[in-house]
Amino acid sequence: VWLSRVDGHAGWANSAALRQVKRDLHGDWQPDGGRIERRDGAPTGIFIDLAMGLVEGAMPATDEATATRALELGMRRAVQHGLTGVHDAGVGLSELRRYMRLADAGRMPLRVNAWADGDSDALQWLCDNGLYRHVGGRLQMRVVKVFADGALGSRGAALLADYSDDPGNRGLMLNTPAQLLAIARKAKGCGVQVATHAIGDAGNRNVIDAYEQALGAEGLRSDHRWRIEHTQVIALEDIPRLARNGFIASMQPTHATSDMPWAEARLGPSRALGAYAWRHLRDAGVRLAFGSDFPVESVDPRLGLYAAVTRSDLEGRPAGGWMPQEKVTLFEALRGFTLDAAWAGFSEREVGSLQVGKRADFVVLDVDPHGLPALELPALPIRATHVDGKAVYTRAD
Repeated sequence: VWLSRVDGHAGWANSAALRQVKRDLHGDWQPDGGRIERRDGAPTGIFIDLAMGLVEGAMPATDEATATRALELGMRRAVQHGLTGVHDAGVGLSELRRYMRLADAGRMPLRVNAWADGDSDALQWLCDNGLYRHVGGRLQMRVVKVFADGALGSRGAALLADYSDDPGNRGLMLNTPAQLLAIARKAKGCGVQVATHAIGDAGNRNVIDAYEQALGAEGLRSDHRWRIEHTQVIALEDIPRLARNGFIASMQPTHATSDMPWAEARLGPSRALGAYAWRHLRDAGVRLAFGSDFPVESVDPRLGLYAAVTRSDLEGRPAGGWMPQEKVTLFEALRGFTLDAAWAGFSEREVGSLQVGKRADFVVLDVDPHGLPALELPALPIRATHVDGKAVYTRAD
């Protein structure tokens, strides 16, 4: 049995699974970018971040038919929730070719902006062949997804100071600053956009440093649109650097409402001021691109809209929202999920707003969300989803 944490940054293996691992897990050694939890030198079965690969490497591969069906089911579920396109963060070359076969067969109901999974075969393929775009317009790859650190929930996010609830622990860097810089420089040389996962304030600072060094003074003035995925906990003094350099804060509003019961315990009250700081970032001039981070969170964008404007759970708690000074308006939230997200993917001339000359990608709602009380946004009725002017989902009344 192997159970992974919802965010993919930790997992638990039972004793039968541990016996399948080829390496002796006892002792005090640790893999780079990961941690094996032990008690008296023996593994407990809990693996953090890159240590998970020790168990996952012993698992049988998913067969092609199952993987293809999973993709199709996922895309179907997305359009049922009103999504006309997604950014798939971390796609290997074999997965890209699976998408290509579906696109060739006309079996992609929505647009997929696939991102190469780090310094891998997919990134090298982009460097060798150029940015990819399928002739049908529903599939492209022009981005590389990189990981800086781990996750806050598993205490793997890299922090500048110790975790408030775990003294001595500052989290994990999954790529060192030197590795981040090397990948960024390679991507720049190939004309590939960079999107880096960064949760902790140290992780975010290391990404900003790497981006600045890789782009250089001339590159920083270019239309690079390099992104930081999550920008979840950032030192307040680093926010102006994002704005000055034109780096995109790609954020997921439901992370705040999922994490609020324990986030302040991890960070302490002063450091929490830079956590999920949408208003701070937007008011500083940082471009926000909103998303969901599914399957870590729900695929449903209505929950993201609700979280963005309320910072409360589905029962409206806490009253007025958690750290309510960071709320955004519904208009700002809708723009973050539409036009600003399209801009972050170099797609704003095609999608993101309803304008003459753009592709007719839109969702039909029963009511105007601007006229609803915020508590009703999660149940906003979706009547249909259209891509290229054709219905890819219609509600059965």
